[in-house]
Amino acid sequence: MSKKLKNWEELVNDGEQYGDIKSELTPNQKIVFENIKDQKVLKLQDAYAFVKRDEVTREHGINLARLIADFELLKSIHTIIITHNNLGPEGIKILAASSSLPKVDYLHLGSNSLGDEGAESIAACDLFSEVKTLNLEQNGITERGAKALAASPVLTKLTSLNLVDNRVRDQGALAIADSDTFSNLIYLHLGGNQIKSEEAKKALRESKKLNRLEKLKVF
Repeated sequence: MSKKLKNWEELVNDGEQYGDIKSELTPNQKIVFENIKDQKVLKLQDAYAFVKRDEVTREHGINLARLIADFELLKSIHTIIITHNNLGPEGIKILAASSSLPKVDYLHLGSNSLGDEGAESIAACDLFSEVKTLNLEQNGITERGAKALAASPVLTKLTSLNLVDNRVRDQGALAIADSDTFSNLIYLHLGGNQIKSEEAKKALRESKKLNRLEKLKVF
């Protein structure tokens, strides 16, 4: 873009959807812009606004991550909901390196094929140090990723963690139960994670580290 984008107040005062930047936004930037709610919430729950159903490739996820990471109009958001967009671990690394994104407090990246590498990137990234609600459901995360999240030096403000339908198994559950990082958790959902041993379930229920936990789901 050749001109500096207007801030939110200027856009609203223009009385038009895009103000005078309409011609400067690419089609995909317009889609992102139109999915910012109340200036604070970015909500992209599927990829079909961008591509056809059979074109949700890893390349799409990487391109979307680059678009979001460089988009100046996202500087005021506090919530990111991006699901079913195949971001992959590469997409997370791109978002983590962004100088435009603010430190959000709500992060939902469900169903994005993040895997353990993506979980490790989230666990190590200072951009996510203000996150209180983290949803990484259905991302192929195993005990390796669970251990990285549990040992994260930046996720200490988490109050809600959703890891539904991953594969953290018993060892991942034990790491979470023994996590100093998760001492502020109030809500923890580990359903569908192949946690089978009574030892792991008991460790979660009786954890002294998770002493603020009010709601635990394990099945």
